[in-house]
Amino acid sequence: MTNVINIFKNKSKFSKNIFYKSKDILENYGFSISKTYDPNAMLNLVIGGDGTFLKAVHDTNFTDIPFIGINTGHLGFYQEIEVNEIESFAKALKNRSYFTEELTVLDSNVNRNHISCLNEVVVKSDRNQIVRLKVFIDGIFVENFQGDGLIISTPHGSTAYNLSAGGAILHQSLKGFELTPIAPIYSNINKSLKSPIVLPENAIVDILVSRRDNYHTVFIFDGKEHQTKDYKISIKVSNKTIKKLILDNNHYWTNIKNKLL
Repeated sequence: MTNVINIFKNKSKFSKNIFYKSKDILENYGFSISKTYDPNAMLNLVIGGDGTFLKAVHDTNFTDIPFIGINTGHLGFYQEIEVNEIESFAKALKNRSYFTEELTVLDSNVNRNHISCLNEVVVKSDRNQIVRLKVFIDGIFVENFQGDGLIISTPHGSTAYNLSAGGAILHQSLKGFELTPIAPIYSNINKSLKSPIVLPENAIVDILVSRRDNYHTVFIFDGKEHQTKDYKISIKVSNKTIKKLILDNNHYWTNIKNKLL
């Protein structure tokens, strides 16, 4: 088994200092550090916050190499390791005292573009206007939505924008996903759903944007906008997953308690 660890970091001075500290400690435990992506590495170590973690996942094209993060950001929900725990992490890695969890990925089709994301897909206006959307689940028409937009989130993405919009927290070990309205307008014409929908992993969500709103409606994948002249997006759970190293069995609930409550 290779002993190479890819390290990704953001541009902050603090992250740079933690990078050199991590590099020294990991090399002392017999690991080799790569500052560029090595496709044969054993691990991707991300130094930063959740944004840095998501960027690393996208930059590596959703690689099969497991990820773990050192938190130098604000919330750091994906980042299990605190800066005072780097040596403990190196020991656990050396002793293989960890397990691997698979995180759900969403696949979307927009026109001929195939786009994957780890947190969420957001359909909304880029001009602070309402959007009118037709929503189908597994080919069945469900609602005429009118409001600020819709969020389609993975279980681990459910604690991000989805939670702020009133969505439910889904444990990251679950295989489904969630559809959450953003400020829906209720009327006899639109009949927007008033609550989130939790969907099974084999469900397919199709969203049609009204022609009157298409020019100002954007699709956002993990925070990155995608503009298109197409009027439809199709979203489902991907066959691929992201692997994440877990050191502490109770880390998820500790995260919820310490970072969200």
